[in-house]
Amino acid sequence: MFRTIKRIIDWCGEYKGKLYLGFVCSFFSHFFAAMPVMVAAYTIGKLFLSTQNGVVFARKWIGLSFLCILVLVLFRFLFDYLRSKFQETISYELVAKDRLAIGDALKRVSLGYFQQKSTGRILNSITTGLSTLENMGIRMIDDFVGGYLNFLVIFLCLLCFSPVTALIALAGAVASFCFLLLVSKHSTQNAPVETAAGKNLAESVLEYARGLATVKSFGQSGASLRAIQAACLENRNIRLAIEYGFTPPNCGHLLRLKLATVALAGAACYLGLTGAMEFPVMLMFIFFSFSVFGSLEPVSDSAHVLGVIDTAMDQIDALKGSHW
Repeated sequence: MFRTIKRIIDWCGEYKGKLYLGFVCSFFSHFFAAMPVMVAAYTIGKLFLSTQNGVVFARKWIGLSFLCILVLVLFRFLFDYLRSKFQETISYELVAKDRLAIGDALKRVSLGYFQQKSTGRILNSITTGLSTLENMGIRMIDDFVGGYLNFLVIFLCLLCFSPVTALIALAGAVASFCFLLLVSKHSTQNAPVETAAGKNLAESVLEYARGLATVKSFGQSGASLRAIQAACLENRNIRLAIEYGFTPPNCGHLLRLKLATVALAGAACYLGLTGAMEFPVMLMFIFFSFSVFGSLEPVSDSAHVLGVIDTAMDQIDALKGSHW
């Protein structure tokens, strides 16, 4: 998993600066997404406390909190736009260069090369492999790195306000990460099998297309479709097996985060009832506990896809090595 992240970063080359700026913008986007909830919870807590004590609630605080939430939402969209501007174009530009380089190389190889190398493998690398890098490469690494970077800052903030809640959050993140390792291991083991199935499907389609005229002449179109049907069945079976293997550790990952969320809310209630935490702060922590792990929940998808990306990069490297 970490090896694949490093490979993607190295693949970015001259665009590394934009990638790192995107990580920073991603962190601020997550930060400003969580802050409105905290402001709203704190305001509700102040309102409830003033009502309980018979004190007139300062109405200007409602307008101030509304303005604050509006500004935070605008900042969130701003940093999300900047993240997209810095990162979203990287994979498209890099894959465009790879496609042109591979196409230029294929024009210069001898015809014997296509007899030595599988046409289906070449086609699968150019289409599926490059498309995987183009659509998922930068996005998955941003979800993974940005997610844990955001959690790190949240953990430090919790540590300043309440070390107990910070330790609960850290325990939940560590427990979920153990399941992410299982997700990554499963993906790494099955990605080459999925790639081989895709190669067989591409070869079957090409073989059918090349012999279509002969097959029609002898009325054997049904028999010629058997190879494609078998390849489609193989693809279906391997993809179902991947999903079945992915689901249990993913459920474990999400369950650990949900249990940590409940534990955070329970700890905040306990500290508030014992007087160790003011009521508005307690209410803020309870509301905030449901978004603490918001950046970590999608990481399981990233851990799963990173194995597929690693295999796709192996395909592209092998194809480049054959020509350069």
